[in-house]
Amino acid sequence: MKKEIKAPRPSRKLQQLQFAAHSASRAAVVVHLSNGTRLNGIVLASDNYMILLGRTDEDPTPTLIYKRAITVVTPAHASTDTVAMLDAEVSPDFVRIFIPRTRKRR
Repeated sequence: MKKEIKAPRPSRKLQQLQFAAHSASRAAVVVHLSNGTRLNGIVLASDNYMILLGRTDEDPTPTLIYKRAITVVTPAHASTDTVAMLDAEVSPDFVRIFIPRTRKRR
């Protein structure tokens, strides 16, 4: 019986490197959660499952956030200007997806 060897997940390592960079730089970030909440702060520490987000470096009560609840982490100084989205009909890369109709049951 052969033992199955799992390939390393590069996305996890990339995620760890990104949070380590945020933690080392102590730059303010905005954490967008899956329920629509936005949290502002500094990444104090992170591990495989959660991050600590504080208001300052010496915050006595940082917020613990599970990574599975995070959708996006952006720098706080990023511009909040809305980017003009290209119209789908004008975009040359746009391809309409054909979704066949299903038969109605009688």
